[in-house]
Amino acid sequence: MKIQKTYGIYLFSIALFWAFWLQITANPAKPSQNRWEENWFLSPNETVTLPEFKLIDTRSVMARIKTKIPDAKLLSWEELSRSETPFRGKLQSEDKIQKILSNLGISRKDIVIVLGDGKNGWGEEGRIVWSLREVGYPHAYWYDGSVSSLLETIEKRKQNKKIVNPIINSTNTIKTGVLKKTDISKEEINKQIKLNAYQILDTREPREFAGATPYGESRGGHIPSAKLFYYQNLFDDNGRIKSKEEVDQILNQIGISSTKPIVAYCTGGVRSAFVVGILRSYGYNAYNYSGSMWEWSSYANLPLEK
Repeated sequence: MKIQKTYGIYLFSIALFWAFWLQITANPAKPSQNRWEENWFLSPNETVTLPEFKLIDTRSVMARIKTKIPDAKLLSWEELSRSETPFRGKLQSEDKIQKILSNLGISRKDIVIVLGDGKNGWGEEGRIVWSLREVGYPHAYWYDGSVSSLLETIEKRKQNKKIVNPIINSTNTIKTGVLKKTDISKEEINKQIKLNAYQILDTREPREFAGATPYGESRGGHIPSAKLFYYQNLFDDNGRIKSKEEVDQILNQIGISSTKPIVAYCTGGVRSAFVVGILRSYGYNAYNYSGSMWEWSSYANLPLEK
């Protein structure tokens, strides 16, 4: 009995240590002074203030045929990710990604705006932005607006010759330093499940959370202690991202706090990367499990619940 009590105190002490350590090593839980560094997505009004940026179009083929964006570079999240089992969904090496971006004429000094399908997509724009930031491109953002508003923004930029770059103006120079890594491994998640060191969000559809495997997972279910947080619930009726107050309320309703690190996952780390970008913009210490269920379900020793 005494041994069990001592062991329990030991586990509790480890849990407290990890909770404290994750808090002091993660990005700030409160918004930073420089909103251009904290934001992962920009509105039309914010984008129009940028004098120059590189544009990546990650929309579907049909969307691109319907409306072409001038001078946009085409890029899919799959091009930056591994495709082999069990590592499907995880990022390619930094060198490979940098080479792909360099071939598109994009450098770490560039401001990069990514256009996706918004509410009609899978969060590809968030995954691209997450991928770029993960390998050291600090000024990557996705566009939170309609295609028509982006075309208007591009035209307004051409007409306004006196725009002051808000990013350079706020930092004196465009930073190209090392960004905080936000990818997390299956080993780290599995190790900390019993210690309750993370809050875990499953950003998939309810049917996937319950055990369905429509997208090639080896096994069905969800990671133990995960809360269902469907990524589509982050859009408002106009297809724009909900406000911080609205997102805070949704998270509070499912018992998620801003005082403890969050891990998000989906099938291959796409929808979850989109969610992580929003949460980090709103001051949460959020991490993306890029391997997600494609990787997790491939290992029989990793636990799943239904």
